[in-house]
Amino acid sequence: MRRIATGLVTVVLVATVTTAVAVADDTVGLVDPSTGIWNLRDDLGSTFSFYFGNPADLPFAGDWDCDGIDTPGLYRQSDGYVYLRNSNTQGTADVSFFFGNPGDIPIAGDFDADGCDTVSVYRPSEGRVYIINELGDGDGGLGAADFAYYFGNPGDVPFTGDFDDDGDDTIGLYRQSTGYVYFRNTHTQGNAEFEFYFGNPGDRFVAGDWTGAGPDTPGVFRPSNATFYLKHTNTQGNADESFPYGSSNMLPVAGDWGDIPAIPDLALQPFATGFSAPMLATAPAGDDRLFVAERGGTIKVVENGSVKPQPFLTVAGVSTCGEGGLLGLAFHPSFGSNGRFFVHYTAALGSYLQSRIVEYYANPASDVASATPVRTILTVDQPRCNHNAGSIAFGPDGNLYIPLGDGGKQGDPDENAQNPHVLLGSVVRIDVDGGVPYAIPTGNPYNGSNGAREVWANGLRNPYRSSIDPVTGDLYIGDVGYDSWEEISVGRAGVAGVNFGWNTVEGPACFDPPSGCSKAGLTAPVLSYPNHGAGPVSVVAGPVYRGTAIPNLGGTFFYADFFDGWIRSFRLVGSTATDQRDWSAVFGDVGNISGFGVDGHGEVLVVSIGGTVYKIVPTPG
Repeated sequence: MRRIATGLVTVVLVATVTTAVAVADDTVGLVDPSTGIWNLRDDLGSTFSFYFGNPADLPFAGDWDCDGIDTPGLYRQSDGYVYLRNSNTQGTADVSFFFGNPGDIPIAGDFDADGCDTVSVYRPSEGRVYIINELGDGDGGLGAADFAYYFGNPGDVPFTGDFDDDGDDTIGLYRQSTGYVYFRNTHTQGNAEFEFYFGNPGDRFVAGDWTGAGPDTPGVFRPSNATFYLKHTNTQGNADESFPYGSSNMLPVAGDWGDIPAIPDLALQPFATGFSAPMLATAPAGDDRLFVAERGGTIKVVENGSVKPQPFLTVAGVSTCGEGGLLGLAFHPSFGSNGRFFVHYTAALGSYLQSRIVEYYANPASDVASATPVRTILTVDQPRCNHNAGSIAFGPDGNLYIPLGDGGKQGDPDENAQNPHVLLGSVVRIDVDGGVPYAIPTGNPYNGSNGAREVWANGLRNPYRSSIDPVTGDLYIGDVGYDSWEEISVGRAGVAGVNFGWNTVEGPACFDPPSGCSKAGLTAPVLSYPNHGAGPVSVVAGPVYRGTAIPNLGGTFFYADFFDGWIRSFRLVGSTATDQRDWSAVFGDVGNISGFGVDGHGEVLVVSIGGTVYKIVPTPG
């Protein structure tokens, strides 16, 4: 095979690991069929992610323009259409055509050794291969096939590869009834030249030239532990290398991706200053202004680098007791037409606080909002002045997400975080468009008797900063730990009832009880870091970069530590934090990072409570 393989087959084989060897030449990738995001991995483990296709399209890869680089392909089983792209970047198809019938499985390879890959199909109902050596639909499907022959039995699942290193890709099959892999080295009907076991039941098969030695050899992606196992010879035996990657729902692909675009060099540039304890920065989509919220309740407007002298809004009745203040600001997705926006702040309630979500209105073109609240959406009594949480955000589903802390006092003595009947220690999800003061969105996990209907997820300690990836809809949460661990947890879009574990666990470790705790049913953080013991630490979650000014930064999540002042990043592939970077050497110690922000064009801001807002930009030159 021309260093490519389809990633659409599920095989039952046997694999264990003997040694770990760095991947070379061909490498693997994973495609999330629920979102259409491709994650391509280089031989050093770095990942580049981009969108191509629609959910449920079947992914494969090949060298469609004969340049030696494998790029994405998609097969839409509902209509038999093929969509090909000639670069590993987000965009529309460069080539599209019809070949095969709905329900066919795509296979891709260089079937005539001319240096170019083409797309063919395997028809499971017939156990028959239809191969075409040009990109296009010819006479319309079967009439255009250059080869049509039987290989295997109905129900076998196909893959392709150059198994004998002659430059000509041929077909391999897996037969579920026996657990055997079959390779054939010619495009003729006949018996297989190779047959052996490799992998476990439920593994997903790929093939590639993992070492650069020439022949394509087996690999499997194991959904049960999100791990790849690769073999360097076409023989039965243990895997020669393995590595964790992705998550169980993903489909594997393999190929020579060329040079994976590296995360670019970045700089941290002062953007605006002179604020009093700024907490966050945000803007409506497409708006050139930036709105900066100060802890005391004032929201200021920055335009063309200058802070407007008149505040956008001063929220009345804000209490800054303990960790309180103006903590969150979210513009309605339709702010440009309806002028609605929402704030999250704490108000005095006796000796303690009350968290309030309040709606305001502004003429979308005005730099000054109405000072009169439209309505109070939600109130939550806080038993103490800490762990009030902060960020609020609208998801792509149009609902408002409100992470709340557990009520404070260190180890959650009130047991709020594990109690779905209370809103403390949970992620609240409400519909501010569907009712007064709000409606319960379809899909929330509790009905009122088994838990509060507003609760979307629980098990949080102090999720002070969080953000929603506008592309995937995933909720990234920075949950501030007690004494040992800080964590980044991710709530998947559309997945209700997640329990993030506090106070049973803190990060990856048991908390109550301190050992021997049951982690069944708990969702582990995607990243944790320990308390270094040299002073306090406090994680601050930022956004996932989805701007346009730094294209190779796409999919990168930023986070920081309030006390230590550093900024770090990673890309999430499934449940794996890849491309982890520490930007301290470049950005320096920013100092007391109270939050991040995203402007109206998707660019990332960093907010220091000392009074300055910074912008992450490409390194000049």
